[in-house]
Amino acid sequence: MLIAIPSDTTDGLDAAISEHFGHCAAFTLVAVADDAIGEISILENSGHEEGGCMAPVTLLKERGVEVLLAGGMGGRPLAGFQQVGIEVHYKEDANTVREAVELFVSGGCRVFGEAQTCGGGEGGCGGHGHDHHHEPETVPIQGKADIRDGRMVTVEYELEDANETLLDSSSETGPMRFIFGAGHIFPAIEQALAGLEREAHVDVAVSVAEGFGERDENRVIDVPRAQLPPNVAAGTMVSAQDQQGQQISLMVVHLDETAARLDGNHPLAGKDLVFKLTVKSVEGIKEVES
Repeated sequence: MLIAIPSDTTDGLDAAISEHFGHCAAFTLVAVADDAIGEISILENSGHEEGGCMAPVTLLKERGVEVLLAGGMGGRPLAGFQQVGIEVHYKEDANTVREAVELFVSGGCRVFGEAQTCGGGEGGCGGHGHDHHHEPETVPIQGKADIRDGRMVTVEYELEDANETLLDSSSETGPMRFIFGAGHIFPAIEQALAGLEREAHVDVAVSVAEGFGERDENRVIDVPRAQLPPNVAAGTMVSAQDQQGQQISLMVVHLDETAARLDGNHPLAGKDLVFKLTVKSVEGIKEVES
């Protein structure tokens, strides 16, 4: 099994885990066999110049990665990893590559779900903000505090579907907080926010194609209840193996005593969305702007 961990440095097992997926310096690749750590290699992160936030998905798939251990990730790359068969797990409290891999091998890393998705659950907005355990230190901006690359942005939001049904709100899950230009939000939202200042408001339409893509009913399967862990419940994420032997993540959408229905689509797949955004703060990051 080949595991990838987004890393801030190239120090192998001692590398610090990057809290900003897709904006990391490199991916540390760790081969694991029979629960033992084997060969270590470093894959430079090519960034988002070509392929947008999906570029790391393609990069890691081409290298044969089967599992990714991450601390924060937007909904779109998460859906991409699920589509190509790379299983994504939450790195929990691990700070280094070694800690994350050892925790995963011992069964301590949960399958990545909405609660870990950047902006999902703890961070709000179904996968478009960021909620980091080790957020970089911010500093006041001298001069015009507008939104631009490398600045920390905090945004309150309401998320609606095309029928104006409220799907999510920062009043329930907390604001989105992310580094602008790091690929943590959809390009349509990033374009709409660029140049705005504190208290600015904007409504952004994100089409199915620009968002989580169309639903694929072939990704909905029924399985015997006995195949699932005894403590699983509707709404939780589980991992499974597809016909090609690749690990995929699915949500339990129905459960009874004998059967379960699992959905491999993102919960917002197939929906045209409207994000109603209000900028609450724009800050510099100490290592970038001081």
